[in-house]
Amino acid sequence: MINSIVNRHGRLTPYTETEINIIRSAVKLFLENGYTKTTFKMIEADSGVKIGNITYYFHSKEDLFKVLVEELMESHISVIDDVYNDVKDNVYAYAMEVTAQIALCENDKNAWDLYYSAYSLPHTFDHIKLWAEEKNYNLFKDDLPGWSEHDFRNIEVVASGIEFAALKTLCDRSFTLDKKVSVILDSLLMLYEVSKEKRTEVIDKILKTDYEKMAKDMFESFVKRLDGVDKPKE
Repeated sequence: MINSIVNRHGRLTPYTETEINIIRSAVKLFLENGYTKTTFKMIEADSGVKIGNITYYFHSKEDLFKVLVEELMESHISVIDDVYNDVKDNVYAYAMEVTAQIALCENDKNAWDLYYSAYSLPHTFDHIKLWAEEKNYNLFKDDLPGWSEHDFRNIEVVASGIEFAALKTLCDRSFTLDKKVSVILDSLLMLYEVSKEKRTEVIDKILKTDYEKMAKDMFESFVKRLDGVDKPKE
C-alpha cells in the first residue's frame, strides 16, 4: 500500500480500496513514464479497474496526478527541514530546495515531465502556489515582519513563474547548470528582499556542494516513501 498518501488523505476522507488500487497504479506509471505518456488505458491495464470506474472516482488524469503532486511537495518540506536542521539558515535551506528541483529536472527526463506537467496544469499549479506561499511565509516571515500573508501570496505569483521558466529553459553549452542555478536563485531571493551580499554568499556556497547528487537522493527518498511503488526506471 502507498501508505504515505493513504494516511495523509485519511485524515480527511479515507480512500476506498478501489481508489487505493487506482492510485497505486497511476503513481507507479507516472513515476515510470512521466505524466505526459501515462494514459487511462495504461492505468486500466495495470490496476484491473475499468476506465469508466476510474473516471467515476477521478474525473481526469490531472485529478489523479494531483495526488502525486501533493506528496511530491511534502517531500520538498523534508528537504528544507533537513537542510535547515543542519545549517540553521533559512535562506540557504530555501535556496537548496529550489536548487534540488532545478538539478533533478535537468538530469532526469521523467522527473522533468512530472514537474513541468505540474506547473502547466491549472489545478496542480494552483496547489503548488498555495503550498509555496505557506512554505515561504513560514521561512521568511521573521525576516519580513512588515509582510502579510497576502504579500507572500502576491510574490508567489511571480516566484512560481520564475520556477516555471526554469523548467521551460533547459541548459546548453552556454547556459550551464551552475549558471542556471545562479540566475534563478538570485532572482527568487531578490523577491524576498535578501541582500546582495547574502544572495552571493548562499549561491557560492551551494555551487560548491554536490547538489546534483543531493537532488537525485531527494527524488529516490521520495519514491521510497511511496510504499509498494516500483522505483522509476533509469
